[in-house]
Amino acid sequence: MRPPRVLSSTPVRLALLLVVLFTLVNGATLGGAYWQLATSARAQIRESLAAEMAGFDVSATPAALAALVRARARAADPENRVYVFIGDDGRRAGNADAVVRQGRPRLVPLGPERDLSDAGYAQEVRRLSSGILIVAESLAPLDALRRTFLSLLVLSLVPTALLSLGIGTLIARRSARRVTRIERTLATLGSGDLSARYDPGDRAGDDLARIGQGVNQMAERQEAATEALRQVSADIAHDLRTPLQRISVLLADLRERVPADTPAAALADQAGAEADRATSVFHALLQIAQIEGGSPAQRFEPVDLSGVALELAELYEPAAEEAGVTLRTSLGEVPVKVNGDRNLIAQALANLLENALRHAGTGAEVIVSVDARRLTVADTGPGIPEAERQNVLRRLYRLERSRTTPGNGLGLSLVSAIAQLHGATLDLADNAPGLRVTMAFPAP
Repeated sequence: MRPPRVLSSTPVRLALLLVVLFTLVNGATLGGAYWQLATSARAQIRESLAAEMAGFDVSATPAALAALVRARARAADPENRVYVFIGDDGRRAGNADAVVRQGRPRLVPLGPERDLSDAGYAQEVRRLSSGILIVAESLAPLDALRRTFLSLLVLSLVPTALLSLGIGTLIARRSARRVTRIERTLATLGSGDLSARYDPGDRAGDDLARIGQGVNQMAERQEAATEALRQVSADIAHDLRTPLQRISVLLADLRERVPADTPAAALADQAGAEADRATSVFHALLQIAQIEGGSPAQRFEPVDLSGVALELAELYEPAAEEAGVTLRTSLGEVPVKVNGDRNLIAQALANLLENALRHAGTGAEVIVSVDARRLTVADTGPGIPEAERQNVLRRLYRLERSRTTPGNGLGLSLVSAIAQLHGATLDLADNAPGLRVTMAFPAP
């Protein structure tokens, strides 16, 4: 799984939020405890220094004070406590030395075997009439306390963070797989296959399972409504086809009985043309309903796209010449095989060619090409505005400029239904100028 997908998961985000919250709470708790203990330790050090300083007889002579400092210094480790006396007469005593600059003493070790503490010192400095007395205590306990609290902080946070992130990632991976299945189901439903359903697996009671069940219920209702509408449309078309055919026959009979070159004959011809148009519309609607029902898929077999394109191009060559349109082909020498119904693929290509010849205009060029399981019809006509390219796939929809030309608005709807039946992608794009329609078939 890709890291961005994991980080976008709600369980991982909650785990990160909990880790941050735990870090802040734990850090504040340990920080408060450290501050209290460090303050107490510093106060103890100051009290100890004050007691040590009070133990010296500040009224003693330099020699006596130096002797007292030497006695104390011999019993003390300079890494823990330092005693230094610097007499005005140059006399020095203690387990360390000091350099006074601008009134501030800086402790200096007496030698390599008398190292001072790396943690620093808290100092008490007193100016006497006979010199300067320095008593310092190491801050090593504070340094050790700080290291202890840092260790506690790390030991408490790192395992918690790793455990929380690990569990969150594991939950996220499991949830992501189920979310992916829901997304895949929705994508399949969106593509028109209303039979797709989500399988919740063995987690039938959690929130994702309930969402999946909601998707299934929505799909079932949509499929039932669509099937009912499709059945009603098919029934209406089927029931009206026979009466319309009878009307066409009666109008043809009437036309033969009416004298030629009379208003009644012209009216009979117009009525017959309208009846034929209505019959073709119902025939197209029935064909679309049959295709959407999926029954033609049972007759699928390998089909050579190049062969179908060449055959249809030769068939429409006379119509192209009559319309003043140049019809060309761009086909490879190797057959391009797809799995499908040859007659339906030929019907789709015929509809595309008829649209191109009808709307491209005199002097335009129409090219039929086949490449890598893609069947394309491109023309140099006026094209279709981008905002209208999805609308023209709807049944009975026609562009405003096309209402004066023959047609019923079902040609591209039939092409779309045939493409969907074959699992092909239908794409309408700008040919600059003109329109380029491509049917991309899946691999056999």
